[in-house]
Amino acid sequence: MKRGREKKAQITIFIIIAIIIVVVVVLFYFTNQKKQASQEYFLQESIKPGFIAVQSGIIECTKETSEKALETIGVQGGYYKNLKKEPIKSVELETLFIPYYYYQGQYLMPSREIIENQLSLYINDNLENCINEIKQPDFDLLYKKPITSTKINEKNVAFTINYDIRIEKSSYTTTYELKDHKVIIDSEIDGILNLASFLTESHKQDSEMYCISCVHEIADEDDFYIDTLTFGENEMLVIISENHTSSEPYSFEFLNKYKGDERSPVEIGGKAPDAPSDSK
Repeated sequence: MKRGREKKAQITIFIIIAIIIVVVVVLFYFTNQKKQASQEYFLQESIKPGFIAVQSGIIECTKETSEKALETIGVQGGYYKNLKKEPIKSVELETLFIPYYYYQGQYLMPSREIIENQLSLYINDNLENCINEIKQPDFDLLYKKPITSTKINEKNVAFTINYDIRIEKSSYTTTYELKDHKVIIDSEIDGILNLASFLTESHKQDSEMYCISCVHEIADEDDFYIDTLTFGENEMLVIISENHTSSEPYSFEFLNKYKGDERSPVEIGGKAPDAPSDSK
């Protein structure tokens, strides 16, 4: 009797496994059929132009948002967000903040890794704002936040974006996958950060002054412009600019604050950059 019950139990298990296999195969078949039908639908001559326009809009958004990320961290000294878990000593303005790189003996310039993470965070938070502006009749886009990594190189910034967008029209759905999608933006931020680091670290030699000739030599080598402005009591705003990687001058800004017994460094003169000539 015991052997009979064991045999029945084994047969029951085999039947259950067989049913599961059949269900999986059937689901896989119908899923593939539905996917194929959707692909064929979006490639119809009447649908394809709108479908391609949506895809092109998504790609353009990755480039546009990457450019805006660089603009934002430029005017905010390498930061996008003032994260509460990593408080940034800064001056809060109406729509932005400017961080201190030197604050009465403290050296606060963010690392490259922090700046790269801030650029990635900007993409993750703001790419959907651009995607929302893509308008194609009867097309609906569904998506979650992208996952972005960023690398600052010598003459550019490389963004790697992973992003899945579900495109719907009528009762058909397809997924447009951006897998390790590269966006390369020409940028001199690497050289700007080197110069900003030199200016900040120079306070360790003498908190009262820079090596102005050294600063000018570095700036001239990379075709940068440096301006300093009195910002508040014992405070100085430093603006490093360049105008040869985009149609608009690019600026990077940060603050230095000195103790009452320190003398603020002599202001470094510099003209504002003009728009690049056609020859560049």
